[in-house]
Amino acid sequence: MTRHYRELEHTRLPAGLGVRLVDDYTRQAPIGGKQIYLDVDEAGAWRELAPELVRRALTSSGVIWFPWLERRRDARGVAPRKYRVRVAAELSTPAYLYDAEGVEVLVAPYDDATPPAGTPPIVEIALLPAANYPFGPGVPVLHGAVEDVSGKRVPRALVSWIDPELGPPLVTDEVLSDDAGEFSLPMRRAPRTTPIDIVARRPPPPDPGKRGTASVQLPAVLSTFLTMQIL
Repeated sequence: MTRHYRELEHTRLPAGLGVRLVDDYTRQAPIGGKQIYLDVDEAGAWRELAPELVRRALTSSGVIWFPWLERRRDARGVAPRKYRVRVAAELSTPAYLYDAEGVEVLVAPYDDATPPAGTPPIVEIALLPAANYPFGPGVPVLHGAVEDVSGKRVPRALVSWIDPELGPPLVTDEVLSDDAGEFSLPMRRAPRTTPIDIVARRPPPPDPGKRGTASVQLPAVLSTFLTMQIL
């Protein structure tokens, strides 16, 4: 259940946590369908909270607020509880999936007489373009896949292009490969007059730090499907 409140993050909230989703490509609110999931830590094991039973509020600035988490009859002496935020998105991939299953945060308890300790947290989650992301017309996009030395596709590999450092620093792009190991990497600021290195990094575990590199030239590479191998 989602309700709309005006600027909840600027008021004195009773409790809870907020989640702000950011499209890493546009730095704006993400496009396409998305769903936020909350897990609660119970004796070291995660238990998913049914989304339809978790009250939430949408602020005018796009923060999804979960205002009533950890409400107690008596909060005295109760320690903060650990929650994990996960996101499923139609056209994007959460950046945290490179090395985690979600973003963990502590939520302070409260009751009618005792406010929560500290300020309720706001978790910002960056969403990277997925392989099916609808980039605008004219955007150079490199399509490809990531494999290991055995030819097996590698999901959640971090793929980026490297600034050749021939002039002022460039803001580069990065994406994660999907479950099929495929990616679509925008190269909107990449120069067309020099080779560009594309780097794919294997997610940890089991082999953190392993990577593969390919040198490409725009615009010729944009008409190919690049298969990268992580050594």
